[in-house]
This record gives sequence, C-alpha cells and structure tokens, in this order.
Amino acid sequence: MKIFTEKLHAQYSQVFKLSKIVVKEKSSYQKILIFDNEVFGRVLALDDIIQITEKDHHAYTEMLVHFPIIANKSIRKVLIIGGGDGAIASEILKHRQIEKIVLCEIDKRVIDLSKKYLRKINFNSLTNPKINIVIDDAANYINSDLTKGYFDLIIVDRPDPIGPGNKLFKINFYKDLKNIISKKGTIVFQTGVPFFQKKELKETSKKLNNIFRYSGTYHTVVPTYIGGHMTLSWASDAKDLNKKINIRETNIYLKKIITNYYTPEIHNSSLDLPLWIKKLSEFN
Repeated sequence: MKIFTEKLHAQYSQVFKLSKIVVKEKSSYQKILIFDNEVFGRVLALDDIIQITEKDHHAYTEMLVHFPIIANKSIRKVLIIGGGDGAIASEILKHRQIEKIVLCEIDKRVIDLSKKYLRKINFNSLTNPKINIVIDDAANYINSDLTKGYFDLIIVDRPDPIGPGNKLFKINFYKDLKNIISKKGTIVFQTGVPFFQKKELKETSKKLNNIFRYSGTYHTVVPTYIGGHMTLSWASDAKDLNKKINIRETNIYLKKIITNYYTPEIHNSSLDLPLWIKKLSEFN
C-alpha cells in the first residue's frame, strides 16, 4: 500500500492512502505531488504539505472569498496572492459584479498542472479570460509599478511561514499591501491552525492592528488542515467586518451563487471565536 505522510508538524502528522499518483515532480521552487484518495478525491501537496483537496476545500476557499465580498459590496477589482490551484479564482468568478481578477503565483508549474489535473477543484477558472495570471514573487509584484489603491480586495493565500514564504509575514509586506488596496478595500489572509500555529495568528493580528484602522479574525474548519479550527484574518481602513451581516438580504443575493459551505449563518457564526483563539487575536 502506497501512502503519503504530511510533514508539517514535528510532533503530529496525517497519513493518506494513495489510490493513484497523478503527478510527482520537482519544479524550480518546490516538490509537487498530485494524487487521488478514496475519501478526499484529488489532492495537491507542495513540499509534502497538503494544499487543497477536492472534497474539503470549500470550507477554506468559500470563506476566503465570500466572507469579504458579502461584507463589503463595493469590491470590483481583486488580487489573489498564491492560489495557483485556481479554486479561489473559481469562487470569485461567481460574483458577477467583479470586473478584474489578478492572480499572482510564483510557480508557473503549479498553474500548468492545476489547469490539467485539478479541473474538478477549479472548474477551469485558470483559463477564464477574466483572470490575469502573473508569474512572479508576490513580494516583488506588489512593489512593482502598480497603481496606488488599485485593488478593492486582496486575498493572501500564502504558504506556512517557513522558508521563502516567511517574507509574506513580515511587517513590510503588510505595509506594501496597504499601499495597493483602495480606500474602500479589504485584505484577507490565512493565519494558520492556531492549535499548532499560535505565533502565526498572534503576530499577524498584532501587525494588522498596528497598520489598519480595522482588523479581525474569523474561522472555519477544514479536515485536512490538521489541528481543528483554521483562522482567517482580515484588515481594512474603511469597513469593520466584525459586524454581522443581514441574513435575509444575503440569502437573496446568494440565490444565483452555488456554495457548498458558505451561508449567511455560517458567515456570522464564523466571527464567534472560541475564547482561546479570541485571546490570541485580540490587540484592541
């Protein structure tokens, strides 16, 4: 029996039975593994860390996308940092008012393989003409010749803060993002599984609180992101996303949008954090 063991935490791991190995290679940046599993369907792992699965990604991608767009209806131009599997782009495309989507991914090989092998996850979003794919290091791209205040939403689907990805957690990165977000805009980040990654949430919360007028944390649960609650953090100078949304109005809006996880009730409940997570994320 062939198995895959995730190597993220030194004291705890998860093991997957491999029904089929679809891709196993090394790009210029990382090891890439795409495999099938009887429970989770198609799975993408980068450098031996699970990134996304066919069966449970909705709890992550839908909350990264629909939460900020529903809470801030003025969003028209979106930047995705990371997200080379195309799942986040697929969710954004469900909102017809979005005019422009830029996806910045450092590894072109991830894009190419996702187009071919992850179509049940991204629904061909990476070939949609509305998506402008930029192959570049995110820290470099946001310091390039971008118009100040251009984007209304920035979704930072960053890796864990190890190796080269660590610079996406530095104070200058957040300041650079503030420079390219519009005055009415919102930025959302993945901030890890706090049971194992307390420092990631705590330090991000502190930095966002120091740079932006409003910031906060909400949560979801993704089975393959081991450790229980997965936290997502947001920041804005214009809007307080800690406020609950109107359920009736949101249900009317969602009539034309198919979701598997997100509902207005889930939106509101995601703001109700377990006490120990709330303590990690509070700096007001």
